[in-house]
Amino acid sequence: MGAQQSPPREEAPRRLDASMDLLNNLRRDALDPSYAEAAAIHGGRRRGPVLFPALLVVGLLFGLAVASTWRTAPAAAQDRAAVIERIKATEDRIDELRGRAAGLGEEVRELRRSAGTLTASEQRLADELGPASGADPVTGPGVRLMLDDGADAAISGSRVVDADLRMAANGLWAAGAEAVAINGHRLSSRTAIRNAGGAITVDYRSLTRPYTLEAVGDVDALRTGFADTDGGRWLTGLRDHYGVGWRLDRAGQIRLEADPGLGVDRATPVR
Repeated sequence: MGAQQSPPREEAPRRLDASMDLLNNLRRDALDPSYAEAAAIHGGRRRGPVLFPALLVVGLLFGLAVASTWRTAPAAAQDRAAVIERIKATEDRIDELRGRAAGLGEEVRELRRSAGTLTASEQRLADELGPASGADPVTGPGVRLMLDDGADAAISGSRVVDADLRMAANGLWAAGAEAVAINGHRLSSRTAIRNAGGAITVDYRSLTRPYTLEAVGDVDALRTGFADTDGGRWLTGLRDHYGVGWRLDRAGQIRLEADPGLGVDRATPVR
């Protein structure tokens, strides 16, 4: 009986990437493992000495920046206070000169009347046009319109701007005002109401809130008629939609000085 032969062994299936073994080995072992070990040893030793000086430099720069800010802050505050003081002194000086100009204007008018340079009809015309044009002061019963920003500054449109004051003044004129002033400054046909540097100016003089408009005229007509004017409806819309506050009250007897910026550019002698 012949020797029994063992059954043939089944070979393991060949990997699809068997032919790529050489390339895989080159890619995996391109760098000798000893290099990685040495880099890990030396890198761990150097990280501490390098990181500490870097943190020290950053801390030093931060400290210098903070110290510089502390040193310059008082100087900046002093400069700002000095500028505000100069502005206030200049505005006080302007108010003084405006008062002198108003007084001198009154003297000129009295001299003109006493000199008799105008005929009776011309004097009557001058007396009528002077108050209406803003060249002469006006005294009489009137109303006072107070206007201020809305309580919530976060609401867009809650801040009073120059256009709002122009609308309010035009509303008073439309309601029958004979003369109007904003924060004591008499308005005339040559008065400029503008925004400048975040502030409202009247003839280039900055105003502070709340804004006060005074008008001389028939009090009852002004109080009842203002709401029906474009200016009254404008302010009502500002109050309803943006929270802008305003109110119109009786003011009793008030005096509005002449517009100090109103002058004569050209004149023709009367023959």
